[in-house]
Amino acid sequence: MNLYISGSNRKHNSYNFLKMIKNDTDIFLSVADLNIKYCGGCNACAKNKNNTCILNDDMKQVYEAIDKCNKIVIMSPIYMNQITGILKNIIDRLNPYCSSEKLRGKKIYLITIGQMSEEEQEEVVQDIKKYFLGISEFLYFEFEYLYNFTSGDILEIDDINKMYSIEKLNKIVKDIKDKIEK
Repeated sequence: MNLYISGSNRKHNSYNFLKMIKNDTDIFLSVADLNIKYCGGCNACAKNKNNTCILNDDMKQVYEAIDKCNKIVIMSPIYMNQITGILKNIIDRLNPYCSSEKLRGKKIYLITIGQMSEEEQEEVVQDIKKYFLGISEFLYFEFEYLYNFTSGDILEIDDINKMYSIEKLNKIVKDIKDKIEK
């Protein structure tokens, strides 16, 4: 069983694309449906015997889903040259996994989508990859970057089906599913 997380605060491309590639038995979470508080940096999660966060919010659903899965597929729009703020907030709240090492051996895949051309987005994508590689070192997960969608046109960004031909989109879906399932 895999966990799919749509990192967008809207239910458009990330939401729809992950729904296309997930299996019926997989877990799907959309951050648009979650109420996640900010990490307060209190480190209570590192101090208590269960290595659990003391905040009471929807992050409990994320923790439960992560614990059930070995592979986590995250898709995020690119906002301000980075993943979305709400997704970054979730990552900050993974602090309990530093001490518990519950992510050790799990694989996290990332897909991004942005409005700039592929060339214009390349440096941004490299920075996002570096960010995930950096946090993988202290959260003990394996990281693989899968794909960067680009519309090249802000007017077409809300419909992934308009960004690519059906043939190209089907090939991307197949390639990504193959990488995740291997």
